[in-house]
Amino acid sequence: MMTELKRAGENEPRDFKELSLEELRRGYVIHRDGTYTCIFCGASFETGVIYHSRGRDVTAERAIREHMQEVHSGTFWPMLELDKTLNGLTEVQKTLLSCIYEGKSTDEIGEIMGISTATVRAHKFNLQKAKREAKILLTLLEILEGEEPPVPRPVHGESGAESSGIEQTDDLFSLNMLHPFFTQFRYK
Repeated sequence: MMTELKRAGENEPRDFKELSLEELRRGYVIHRDGTYTCIFCGASFETGVIYHSRGRDVTAERAIREHMQEVHSGTFWPMLELDKTLNGLTEVQKTLLSCIYEGKSTDEIGEIMGISTATVRAHKFNLQKAKREAKILLTLLEILEGEEPPVPRPVHGESGAESSGIEQTDDLFSLNMLHPFFTQFRYK
């Protein structure tokens, strides 16, 4: 599988892992000079050149989109087939994702994978959990990479006005700090 691609007009290879989410989702890179390059096979289409595709003449943008569908069947399958070091998916996860993509029911997936429907549901739940966690991680990393100045972490219980540490401590421990069920009564 290809892990590097040549950017149009540049001599150095660009690491597959450095592509943006949008470039990964599309399956191609749009270079500054207007060239479109497939991230899977390196096929390149120049803006301003007319390409012949599906019996008609198309622009470079249309040609790369049609290339993605005709040659790679979209971006799902090539992404799924990437090495585990790139996509982080186990074989079980790959099988599950391919079955979901093909529209198979939970029962059909269980039959194909040789597992119970409850296990299939558990795998689906774990994928959704990983998706939520990945969104949070990506957000945190984008904040870290952003150009906003860091904001100091607030002290627990700080309201902006200066107060003595003793009063804060008393307020913090005046209520039990457990689950809301346990905090309905004041323990003193």
